[in-house]
Amino acid sequence: MKKLYILGSFLILAALIFSCSETLQRRHDRIHGTSSTDRSSRTPTNDRDSETGTYRKDYDRVVDGSSQTGSQGLPASGNADYNHRLLSQYAEMDKLGEVVLYELDNLENRYNNLLNEYKNAKSSSRQVMAMELDKISDDRLMLYKAYTNIYRNGKSDWANVKRDVDNTLREYRQKN
Repeated sequence: MKKLYILGSFLILAALIFSCSETLQRRHDRIHGTSSTDRSSRTPTNDRDSETGTYRKDYDRVVDGSSQTGSQGLPASGNADYNHRLLSQYAEMDKLGEVVLYELDNLENRYNNLLNEYKNAKSSSRQVMAMELDKISDDRLMLYKAYTNIYRNGKSDWANVKRDVDNTLREYRQKN
């Protein structure tokens, strides 16, 4: 009786796992715009694998470059030209990041010097210095946002990020 109970529990668990994998597959299909009948990049390896829902990647389609799954326009990650372009893009990102950090360092020095002057200033000039400190704080925030934008969005949209950061730097330098 105990063996029958364990066997029944195992069958229920197997059915539950199969049901969950089917649910996850339907969710994946819905998100990626494919259907259960359209497995263009996957083919069952044999009858046993098709019963369990295991698929292998169709490397013939990958080699032909005719993969229709969401990677259109992106070369394979093993492509040497793609890797070289990505490395040069990262180098550009680092150079622009260094420029932003340089400006931030200068801004920090100005802020610290002005803050030291503020400590010893008379009350009549403190208001002007406070306004200048506020301006520097706003500029710092603007430059920090530009810096984080480089590394947060730079890989996926480098042209627009570079333009935005260059415009931010230009705007900052015109103000100062």
